[in-house]
Amino acid sequence: PPRHEGVAAVRRALLDEPGVVAVQPEYRRSLRLIPNDPAFATPDPLAPRGDTFQWQLRDQGFERAWDESLGTGAGVAVIDTGVDGGNPDLGSRIVATADHDGTSGNGPATVDEVGHGTHVSGLACATGSNGYGGASSGFGCGLIVEKTDLSDASIAASIVDAADSGADVINMSLGGPGGSRVIENAVDYAWKRDVVMVAAASNVNQNNQGVPARLLQPEGTGPKLKRGRGLVVTAGEYGGSRAWFRPGHGNGISLAAYGAASASASTPGIFSNFPANPTELEEGSFREPPCQCRTSFGGDDRFAYLEGTSMAAPQVAGAAALIRSRKPGIDAKRVIKVIKKTARGKSFQGSLGWGILNARAALRVAVGAR
Repeated sequence: PPRHEGVAAVRRALLDEPGVVAVQPEYRRSLRLIPNDPAFATPDPLAPRGDTFQWQLRDQGFERAWDESLGTGAGVAVIDTGVDGGNPDLGSRIVATADHDGTSGNGPATVDEVGHGTHVSGLACATGSNGYGGASSGFGCGLIVEKTDLSDASIAASIVDAADSGADVINMSLGGPGGSRVIENAVDYAWKRDVVMVAAASNVNQNNQGVPARLLQPEGTGPKLKRGRGLVVTAGEYGGSRAWFRPGHGNGISLAAYGAASASASTPGIFSNFPANPTELEEGSFREPPCQCRTSFGGDDRFAYLEGTSMAAPQVAGAAALIRSRKPGIDAKRVIKVIKKTARGKSFQGSLGWGILNARAALRVAVGAR
C-alpha cells in the first residue's frame, strides 16, 4: 500500500480498475489426505457396526489432522518390550534404539519377545501411506525404541536415554504401585529437557494410577489445565464411553483415547502391528493367560487386537508428535494444555478426564497458539 494508506484503501482502488470484478484475500489450501494403508478404510467384520479396522483414528480426528501435519521430524520414544525391527510398518521408522532389558536370553531392542511393544509402537508411529497394514496416529514420526525389563532402574534409564536422544515425546504404556525415587528423578530430567511425556492409566477401577502416571498428573491436578508434567491416558471404547473393563479414573487422569471396542466377545480390541515371532502374550508366559490376539490381514499374520490403557496412550503420543512436527518451537507445557483443552468433553469428568482425544482440534489450536 502507498505510505499512510492501508490494505482497505488498496482494495477500494483496485475495485475502481476496469475489468476488476472482486477483490478478496487469497488463501493457501491443503491436500485432503486419505492414506493408502488398507486397514484404514477396509471394513472389519469384527469391529462394532462393521466399521473399519482403524475406526479409532478417524473417530479421534486424525484423518483431518494429517492434512496439516504428518509427524515428520518428530521423535517418539516408546519405552516398552522392544519392537520387531523387521516389521514393514516399523523398521523404516526406527531412528534410535537402546536395550535396557537385562533378562537373560532376550534379544536387542529390535526384537520383541512379548509382543506388547510392537503393538504399542504401531499405534504411535507405524508408517502411513506405505500401502501396507494400517496407518498410525503419528503417521511419519521417528521411532526411538527403548527396550525395558520393567524394573525401576530400567525404566528410569530408558527415560533419560530417550531425553538424551532428542525425543519430542515419550510414551510409557506401563505402570505399577509403589513409589520410585529413581523414576521420579528421570521424569524430572526429561521434563527439564522439554519432553512431552505420556503414560497409561491403570487398567483397574481405581483412583491411584501408579508410577509413572502419578508423577506426570498427580492426583487432584487432572481438572487443572496448567497442572501436570505430562498426560495420563485412560481408555474409552467405541461410541465415546468409558471402556468396558472400567480402567483408572479420578482426578489423576488427563484425558482418554480408544483402548477397546466394546464388551462384546465378537468385537476384539484395537488393531495394530505384531511381531513375526511367537510372543509371550500368546504363550501366556507374560503374567497373563494366552491372549489369542494375533490375526491375519491381507494374508499377513503380523497383526493383533489388544485392549487396555496401553493402547490408548500411544495414540495421544502420536497426536503430540503431530503438533511438535508442525510447530517445533511449542513447549511441552503448551502441548499438554492444548491436548487436554480440546478433548471431546464439555468439562472435566472423573471417568474420562477432559474427554476423548480430538487430534484435529488439538493441532489447530496449537498451530494458532502463541
